[in-house]
Amino acid sequence: MFFLNMIYVNTVGDPVQLPATVISPVAEKFGYSMSLFKRFQKAGYPVQMLKTQYRMHPEIRSFPSKEFYDGELEDGSDVKDRTKRLWHKYRCFGPFCFFDIHEGEEKQPDGSGSWVNDDEVDFVLLMYHKLVSSYPELKSSSRLAIISPYRHQVKQFRRKFMEKFGVDSEKVVDINTVDGFQGREKDVAIFSCVRASKERGIGFVADFRRMNVGITRARASVLVVGSADALRKDEHWKNLITSAEERNCLFKVSKPYADFFNDDSLAAMRVEEAVPDAPDDVDPLYDLPPEIEHAPPDDDYGDDAGGDDGGMDD
Repeated sequence: MFFLNMIYVNTVGDPVQLPATVISPVAEKFGYSMSLFKRFQKAGYPVQMLKTQYRMHPEIRSFPSKEFYDGELEDGSDVKDRTKRLWHKYRCFGPFCFFDIHEGEEKQPDGSGSWVNDDEVDFVLLMYHKLVSSYPELKSSSRLAIISPYRHQVKQFRRKFMEKFGVDSEKVVDINTVDGFQGREKDVAIFSCVRASKERGIGFVADFRRMNVGITRARASVLVVGSADALRKDEHWKNLITSAEERNCLFKVSKPYADFFNDDSLAAMRVEEAVPDAPDDVDPLYDLPPEIEHAPPDDDYGDDAGGDDGGMDD
């Protein structure tokens, strides 16, 4: 709120993260999607960038710094040590990974403007099960999140989680849209991109601000799951995939997805560099019920249940 006779104003924000949601094309045309902060910036008012980040592992920070912040982000002195985790001993659970689900298919539920990708759901739930089985400290919604740009994909995750593990996902993992997750953080964030068509575009997944939010929610590991061929149509996503290839953390995943996480596959992805013991400040976490500990790694989860829980559509 602004007051008359004001002589000095400070505004705080990040113009390369999500703006206000504007539905009207007319309002969009006349610039109502632009924040006040961005308007001041474009008008030439001085902007002071806070460059030092203390939250995420440097390998997570590397790409968004180069892509969105002109390479100016810096790491706090001890952030690398504070964000190292035991699961980093496997390349597929490292600080930054991209999983190319090249056989995945997108589909649009009847009467919906949203999208789902069951192949990504199946793969992500297998990944989740392997992580929490091997590292019980992740068995908490305060530690691990599954996020997606599309509300129907979020609903699909929640429904299939219940079918596969027999427990409400809200008790053990935070599943939400990118828009619903802005400003929050977890140790591990698994990002399901959904779009997989080689002919169609990728919708609002191409919004670089939504992308920036999605890949910066993790402290220790961001695990991006998507179709490399589909996402490469967008320049920012193409750059992310190239970055993953250059850092040897892009994984092309074929069916059956369970094979990717078998013992031989994981042994081949083991990193030689030592990682620290679990942090002393990890909270004691409850165990999951037996159903989730011993759930079979199958891909047969049933049909869509429908419904609507809000969120963004394309």
